[in-house]
Amino acid sequence: SWQMEGGEVPLSEMFGTFALSVGAAVGMEYWARWAHKALWHASLWHMHESHHKPREGPFELNDVFAIINAVPAIALLNFGFFHKGLIPGLCFGAGLGITVFGMAYM
Repeated sequence: SWQMEGGEVPLSEMFGTFALSVGAAVGMEYWARWAHKALWHASLWHMHESHHKPREGPFELNDVFAIINAVPAIALLNFGFFHKGLIPGLCFGAGLGITVFGMAYM
């Protein structure tokens, strides 16, 4: 309960959160490269095709992929934010990394 009581800051938790944030962002780049080639331009082309056409309106069917990736990011951030310890800290870091990756593509 160091967050609110002025206790000693657990450096291992902070390092783990930071490392997983960076690792998740980098991992998402590899996931996106693979998914783009193996899924989006293959079996999910009917959804991804909207990305290759002029946009009509504020959204396109391809935006569903952003929502799909946002769900685990939100769940990890939520768990990490509302719980204490190393595992929740790592979950928060992973969720943050996924979120940062998504924001980089906005």
